[in-house]
Amino acid sequence: MTLAERMQKLLAELDRGLIERESILRLAFLAFLTGLPTYLYGRAGSGKQAVLHHLLAGFSGLQVQTFGVRNFTLPKDPIDVAVFSSFDSGFPPMTSAITAILSEHLASRLILLGRGRPDASLSEAKLADSIHLVLTLPDSVSPNALEKLLSDAGDPQQFTVSDHLKISQNEMQVWEKAIEKIIISHDSLTLLKAIAAECEKSNVYISAERWRGLAKMARMQAFFAERKETSITDFLFLAEDLWGKRISNEAIRKGFSDGMHAFLNDYSPDPEELKKSTQYLLNQAEHFRNSNGNRYKTVSFDGEEFISYTITVFNEPITLFAPVSRIGTHEDFYPLNAMHKEEPRAKCNYMGGDICKISIDSKAKRNGMRASSLMANNQTVNANTVYEDYAKLPTEILQTNDPEIIAQNQAGLKQAHDELFKTITQTLQCIKNLKALYQKYSEFQNDPFISMNAYKDFMNLILKRYKALGEFSKELQQYEAAILQASSGMA
Repeated sequence: MTLAERMQKLLAELDRGLIERESILRLAFLAFLTGLPTYLYGRAGSGKQAVLHHLLAGFSGLQVQTFGVRNFTLPKDPIDVAVFSSFDSGFPPMTSAITAILSEHLASRLILLGRGRPDASLSEAKLADSIHLVLTLPDSVSPNALEKLLSDAGDPQQFTVSDHLKISQNEMQVWEKAIEKIIISHDSLTLLKAIAAECEKSNVYISAERWRGLAKMARMQAFFAERKETSITDFLFLAEDLWGKRISNEAIRKGFSDGMHAFLNDYSPDPEELKKSTQYLLNQAEHFRNSNGNRYKTVSFDGEEFISYTITVFNEPITLFAPVSRIGTHEDFYPLNAMHKEEPRAKCNYMGGDICKISIDSKAKRNGMRASSLMANNQTVNANTVYEDYAKLPTEILQTNDPEIIAQNQAGLKQAHDELFKTITQTLQCIKNLKALYQKYSEFQNDPFISMNAYKDFMNLILKRYKALGEFSKELQQYEAAILQASSGMA
């Protein structure tokens, strides 16, 4: 029997009678193995004592001292486990005893059970930085679990654990030394750095000791899965609310989400970002494909050719400038105003040809839209801006079928095709990377301590990006075929 199989069987026995508390037990178990001081928080009857009882039942030969609400006699010699079964942050004798146990290392492991809100009670007791893990038990049982709860008439604390599965003190000591050799992988560090960055941004303090403790939990998971380095899945428990403070939980959740995207970005681009970066290339390809070889009357500034149009709004003549590169495209864009700044109160669209459709902000009919007034009032576009079709203006042609322009269009279309083909090739490789990634982590679902809900979310994140890139690659390939056909027609 491998170590992973043993852990799975042990946890299966410890789970008996715990309804919707299994994930709490696993986190508490990992924290116990790695020596992280832990606070089990929940209302009366939420199952704190049951979780503690099941947790301790997985070990043999433990020297446990339980502190109630009266006697706080400290052990003369260090013990294995100190349990405060009714933690009260407003009771100085109790908080003093906890502080003494921590500072004088009178217990290898410390567990608090209480009903006081972690953010308030741990701060009041001056233990916020000393308790490394806060495990919150749910207040109720879900409808789906109610039937299982009511059908089991037994006492959840009356159960047995096979002696050959229990963990001994000697084993824990050996494992603690063994996990020191487990390497924190690059993927794991990508996630942790994102969390650290968000914590720094939100002024959330995580001590070096707590970081080391969290890393030990991940290393222990990798050890039981017989890996020599951590996997990002070993840190999925960080998606849980483990910190006792709302602002800390929010910052770490945000950092966790950022870290997951950064991790995936090492294997493939974000589909939305790829679409944005590819849009310019697609617009250029469309421009060269639909251009008819005409030479237009243009003006130049900032190294680019523009076509000027004049419209009258609120009895004021307004000059707008549209890039020549937009001719032949179908995408809306903001033109430039007389100050050569983007004019957000107007939109242009060449509708695939050289007729420019101009739409303006409906409010501009009342206020005017001179560039000077825009700059003075600092008006900007927002999601509620309504644009109304205003005019369709022709573009002044200087020469039709200009051989030089035709040659430029042919060269530009070929270059766009080559770049698009390169993008498609890279995208297809990224799709392969994501498929390999999904297959790799599919094998981790049976890890003994895997956080299953977070694991499912993680796998769905990979799958979602895989599908999005697959759909976008099909769009690119269709566009490439159209460009290739247009290139043949130009030749």
